[in-house]
Amino acid sequence: MDTKLTVYYTSDTHGYLYPTHFRDLQPHPMGLLSMRFPKDENTLVIDGGDTIQGSPLTYYCHVTGAPSPVAQAMNSRGYDYVTLGNHDFNYGPENLGRYLHALHAKCLCANVQDAEGRLPLLPGAVHVLGNGLRVGLVGIVTDWVNRWEKKENLAGLTVSDPLEAARQALAALPPCDVLVGIYHGGIEKELATGRSLSDTDENIACRLCEELPFDLLLTGHQHIALAEGRWRGTHIVQTPCNAEQYIKITLDDAGRFHSALCSVPDHAALTDGEKTLLTDLNAWLDHPAGRLSQPLWPEDHLTMALKGTAIADFFNMVQLEASGADVSCAALANSVRGFDSSVTVRDVVASYVYSNTLKVLEVTGDILRRALEQCAGYFLVDGQKQVRIDPHFLEPKEAHYNYDYFAGITYAFDLSRPVGSRVKELKRNGREIRPDERLSLCMCDYRATGAGDFDFYRACPCLREIQTDVSELILNYLRAHPLVDIPAQRAFHVTV
Repeated sequence: MDTKLTVYYTSDTHGYLYPTHFRDLQPHPMGLLSMRFPKDENTLVIDGGDTIQGSPLTYYCHVTGAPSPVAQAMNSRGYDYVTLGNHDFNYGPENLGRYLHALHAKCLCANVQDAEGRLPLLPGAVHVLGNGLRVGLVGIVTDWVNRWEKKENLAGLTVSDPLEAARQALAALPPCDVLVGIYHGGIEKELATGRSLSDTDENIACRLCEELPFDLLLTGHQHIALAEGRWRGTHIVQTPCNAEQYIKITLDDAGRFHSALCSVPDHAALTDGEKTLLTDLNAWLDHPAGRLSQPLWPEDHLTMALKGTAIADFFNMVQLEASGADVSCAALANSVRGFDSSVTVRDVVASYVYSNTLKVLEVTGDILRRALEQCAGYFLVDGQKQVRIDPHFLEPKEAHYNYDYFAGITYAFDLSRPVGSRVKELKRNGREIRPDERLSLCMCDYRATGAGDFDFYRACPCLREIQTDVSELILNYLRAHPLVDIPAQRAFHVTV
């Protein structure tokens, strides 16, 4: 059958333009600059957000003031429409505005309003193809941006309920032949069975399909590789992160959507400017940053969670010195480069990949124990006492970053106990911590919002904030300590 509409879709590219993840100098099959989208008058190229933050490239541009190449790369690939992702707010509205004003594509985001008029946002649009097909498009972002983002980065911006905003935007569109939703949010149910994957409204893709007449819903945020998904008559897709794949979607003349994940080559034809930027970036990444008493290389996530890891210990050392707190907790990203004993900037920004700052909360011993119990739920033990990762941390989105490692206390998990009562020891300076004892606890600003099922942190008083990116704090720590001694002992142990 003839194709009436072709859509090329990317999402959660996180500034990965080049065919590299920057953890090494080898080429890898990834990167927006490696993608090509053949276009004609019946083709749309669309992005689902989380575009301008999340890679060593975007961090380099942010801290050095170098112009970001993201919009230019998207312009040269013919993007027509984008929406905003939660991480696109991470560097503030001015940075976001520079990206959107440089972008040729229209930004559709019905549930974001800018009282100061800095951001060129539209709730929806109608695109008439060369064949006369009228395609209505509406963009929205998860409103959990309000929970995660720093207040100053949302100054003058309002992020409202995405479902209601999409409903209103659709009602305002003139009649269309096809309705497309661009949603920076994920899927809350297993599509094959209907089993609930989440009991929050962070991700509401299925609800959008149930309540709104979208024919095609382009989702993101969870980094799931999904083609040919369907829910209540709506075709659903999603891409993995970091520009590792894109999706090609077609609509045939019988009105049926078809979709397929497309691989990315490990090379790109770069312009002279793109080559120069990559050379400058690699020189900056390979600049010496400091020395450690030993290299810190990651193991698999389960092994690190069971036995501890010196990488998290090092992050906590930095956080304790920067904050002066009694206790610190730190998590690891899903993918961590690790550190050679001769540390480079590349080690730092490819191991601590988030644009987090720090907060110090006042917590009680009871709150601290609840946090540890939440972490102990990371483990699932079968009848043969084999330990694996609880699926809650793997589905629908891989979320190893919601397991925290603590410093400043000693603690122990007994995995033979039921979830919620696994903490069998909790001490500070060799003494049991009382439930009503008050302590200062340093954590990243993301965790302080309660994200990752740590909701009890939201009610804790904030004692102080450290408004410097953690990556920069790590670099400053290395400069201040000519040789960082990494202790061998662990702060906790786990029994099964």
